[in-house]
Amino acid sequence: MNNLTNTIIPVWVFGTLRKGGELAYYMDGSLMKGFYYCQGQLMMSENGNAFIDIEAGKAATLGELYYVDYACLQRINHLESKSGEFPKSYDLDMIQIFPFDSDQNTVFDIKNAQWAFFYKRRSEPVKIKNGDWLQRKRPIEELGKFLSTETHVPHTENDVLNYMKKYLYEW
Repeated sequence: MNNLTNTIIPVWVFGTLRKGGELAYYMDGSLMKGFYYCQGQLMMSENGNAFIDIEAGKAATLGELYYVDYACLQRINHLESKSGEFPKSYDLDMIQIFPFDSDQNTVFDIKNAQWAFFYKRRSEPVKIKNGDWLQRKRPIEELGKFLSTETHVPHTENDVLNYMKKYLYEW
């Protein structure tokens, strides 16, 4: 059993990584689960990159949910936070998304929500709350460590989401 290649990691994309987007090839080998939307206004930055203003009330942004493995997530992470393609201003985070139904109005009904990873624009400096640079949060590395443990036990999508919610939001 290899959790690095067999674990389902839900990633929601809303910009250039979507089917038909100029960087959609980064999603090669992943499984598209369908259209979903989040609460927040889709925005374009001064240099043309997409981001979501999460504070924008009732606005909705459409995206696609993919199931990826760890190698695909590492490719996406390199693009979003390390390559010269973007201004290194996106961080892995988690967001609640809602299934898209073209016959319905946009409804943010929490009972239909599910969690997924996405890349959030870094709009202000990230606070290193514990004051130790070496102990800062590194979500991709932490997820890799988690997936490398207990290789005889398959990790589920919920295992990954719950572990990372704890890591990202509990200090």
